Amino acid sequence: MPWRVDTMRFRLVKEVLRREESVAAICRRYGVSRKTAYKWLERFELEGRQGLGDRKRAPHRQALALDREVEAAVVKLRRRHGWGARKLHRMLQRGALGPRTPSVSTIETLLKRRGLKSMRARRHHVPLWREKFTPADRCNRVWRADYKGYFFTGDGERIEPLTVTDGRSRYLVSLTCCRSTGEKEARHAFDAAFKRYGLPDVILTDNGNPFATPSLTGLTRLSVWFIKLGIRHERTAPASPYQNGGQERFHRTLREAVVAPAAATRTAQVRRCARFTHEYNEIRPHEALGLDTPASVYRASTRKLPARLAPPSYPPSAQVRRVRTNGTIKWQGKLLYVGEVLARELLAVQVDAVDGKARVHFYDRVLGTISPRGDKIFLRGEAPPPRGRRLASKLTKSRKV
Repeated sequence: MPWRVDTMRFRLVKEVLRREESVAAICRRYGVSRKTAYKWLERFELEGRQGLGDRKRAPHRQALALDREVEAAVVKLRRRHGWGARKLHRMLQRGALGPRTPSVSTIETLLKRRGLKSMRARRHHVPLWREKFTPADRCNRVWRADYKGYFFTGDGERIEPLTVTDGRSRYLVSLTCCRSTGEKEARHAFDAAFKRYGLPDVILTDNGNPFATPSLTGLTRLSVWFIKLGIRHERTAPASPYQNGGQERFHRTLREAVVAPAAATRTAQVRRCARFTHEYNEIRPHEALGLDTPASVYRASTRKLPARLAPPSYPPSAQVRRVRTNGTIKWQGKLLYVGEVLARELLAVQVDAVDGKARVHFYDRVLGTISPRGDKIFLRGEAPPPRGRRLASKLTKSRKV
């Protein structure tokens, strides 16, 4: 029969107290053991009818419950930095808690219980771009550079943060509060980074100012400087920020730490960025590094910034031309426009013995092919290499023929 607290247990207790029948007979009729009947009788004598209700089955004391000191340390560190459970776990292990540090899952449970865990919406990732970039397989192999996006301080000053990170160690090489995306401020920022950390092999950027222009060569004064320093300048495809995803993810961390909200003055914002740089490199554990800090992984480059730029070295078979101030060179009695950003630079024109095309070189970069059009000549961009083995083999056979 179904048991109801206010009826069945109370009836059983009343019949036992009347002593008209034996306890065994009453228990058989109610379908319970004598031990159960005496339990309800004892609770009724101590607490009255309220004692016949169901009690919570949770233990009075949890053996693995967090100490108040440990819980307070987790909450304090979370409110101070806003980090997730994995980073908090590593920081608490390094700090005063040491071996008393709770597990990552326990920290996550604590953050949820305290309402300190923010649930982000699931992101739908776009398909990966299939072209190959230089892999960041060691420090200073690839530096990633980008502008975070402008914002205004409390006094109305415009800030354009230029960020440069090392692709392997995630080390924040430079965080500069620029006033615009002009070439002058960007060059000062890169010059300071090169003097302090040396030269990288590759710099990966997007196609915005001051890294690229809509011209045929796509060069700017800044990218020309990179090439003269022996740095390969790689650019992502247009409207493809996911190809520089590490830098975009870093910008979210930067925004949460120093931009939301912005400081009252430009000077205060610069100081805040300096504190963030130290914390990000020296203190904050990084997920991609196995929760090590970027400073523990990064090593400065052995390639130092030269005091004077070396002139280009072209093969003897190439014909060297100096670009005029209007951005043109002379080839076979005709003027060829290559861009004013290359004014006074030395270019080389080399005729390919296989296809007979004249290609224009600037240091180790091919700017394009000289193409005639009527009585004039123009610079035409190089066609992309064929994709797939069949297309490549057909092109090789046609050149041999």
